[in-house]
Amino acid sequence: MWTIATLEKIDQRLHHLRRVEASYRAAIRRAQQAMRQNTADPVKAKKKFEKFRAKYERKIDRLQPKVKQLTHERAELKG
Repeated sequence: MWTIATLEKIDQRLHHLRRVEASYRAAIRRAQQAMRQNTADPVKAKKKFEKFRAKYERKIDRLQPKVKQLTHERAELKG
């Protein structure tokens, strides 16, 4: 019984973290699209986008080890 409850909790946590990661990647894509549409000052728009992208890539990099660790735990419990 414990393993099923634990597996469900891990699955929920993985689902949440993957959704957060996907939202960060979507934010980067939206910012890139906004940069492309901003034709008034392309250099300034690119600089702003690079800063934004760096911020969200750092957040993604912090999530990756958590996802990897939970995936590993899930495999151990299942197998």
